[in-house]
Amino acid sequence: MSVTGIVLAGGRSRRFGRDKLAADLGGEALLAATIAAVTGVADGVIVAGPELPDGFRAGEGPVALVRDSEPFAGPLAALANVLRWAVPDPGDVAIVVGGDMPRLVPAVLRLMLDVLVEDLAIDAVLLGRPGPSVPPDGGRKPRRPVLPLAVRVEVAARASTLAIAGGDRSMQSLVDRLRHVEIPAATWLARDPDASTLLDVDTQSDLERIRGRES
Repeated sequence: MSVTGIVLAGGRSRRFGRDKLAADLGGEALLAATIAAVTGVADGVIVAGPELPDGFRAGEGPVALVRDSEPFAGPLAALANVLRWAVPDPGDVAIVVGGDMPRLVPAVLRLMLDVLVEDLAIDAVLLGRPGPSVPPDGGRKPRRPVLPLAVRVEVAARASTLAIAGGDRSMQSLVDRLRHVEIPAATWLARDPDASTLLDVDTQSDLERIRGRES
């Protein structure tokens, strides 16, 4: 069995205003920080996107770039493109994250992979969102975070292809096609009390908030 880290890094960074994955956070590029966390739990890392940011250093771990066959088509298309070329052993698994998630906690990612590997009846593992399951005002339940996501490579490759063929382009549509479980927030927060694993950077303000937490 092998574990692959897949980092989805093909967005336009429109809300950020420039290439957010090259933005500095604690002396390293945002993407570099994300890869460093994933490298701690994976045998190899694949970055899915058009290119690596200028000045990016892959570090000591094995890191490969798979360019999107359909640029800016969304994370599911990027993931399907990576998985399309996979020739996995039946037990191979992957941890899928966004390139803009620089504070992933390896212990949480490892927990997700352990849950997946130990239960052959499931194909994917997500993290339950902290907070109440039902909004106080009776409104819609907050959308659960899809990333990070642990998946069985062989099953996810088929499901992602079918989802796109059916006109579905969201990561949620992939999850809906997989036998999945959510790890309760209380369980994974024991390893990540600040819920840093769910942090992503869409805007300059998001980046400043992370910097503020760490100053």
